[in-house]
Order: sequence, then structure tokens, then C-alpha cells
Amino acid sequence: MSTSPQERRGATRVDANLKLQVQLPEGAAASLETINISSSGLYFRSDRFMEPMTKLALELEVGVPDGDGTALVPCEGLVVRTLPEAPAEGVEAYEVAVFFTHIAADAKATLERHIAMLLG
Repeated sequence: MSTSPQERRGATRVDANLKLQVQLPEGAAASLETINISSSGLYFRSDRFMEPMTKLALELEVGVPDGDGTALVPCEGLVVRTLPEAPAEGVEAYEVAVFFTHIAADAKATLERHIAMLLG
């Protein structure tokens, strides 16, 4: 019997430091950077606590394979986890996991090409 944890994610996750624009429900916007990405979600650091189940509007900037440019990937997501799990004094950064709830087919294809490029 194996004691190693089994990966439950359906999408391949890759380390990626991408520019990320986040539109928060109260209207505030933040420019952040991802820690890792997949075709189903992303993980990033934020200087503010984000409550699980918070809906976010997001826009990733990804590199374009076979080119020098970048492409924007707009999407919507739901915060599924924040570490630490509650706001705390002295915390400089929270790690936030987001599951995509809406991403247009062309945007998802762009994101998947970028992930394939990183894995390549």
C-alpha cells in the first residue's frame, strides 16, 4: 500500500509567475502574480485576505507560443482556499487558490497552449 498522497486534480498544474489582474467584489482591483496555474484554476499571493467562496473577475497575461507577444486570458473564478485560513495581524501575504467558474473557449485554448509551452 502506498503512503504517498494521490493527485486528485484533473488538470496539470505548472509553476508560473504571470501577471494577474483581480477585480474584487467590492470594486477594488489588484495587480498580482500567480504562483502556479492549470486549465481549471490558479494559485496566487495577495496582501489581503480573500474569503473562500468569493467570486473574482480575473485576467491573466500569458506568453504566446511561436511569438514574442503576450495574450490576455479573461476569466471568472471562485476562491476555494486561502492560507492562512483567517485574517491575521502581521501576515504579509495570503496564498489564494481559485477554481475557474467561467472561461471562454478561446481563452481556455490560449491558456492551455501556454501551459503546454511551459511543460514543453
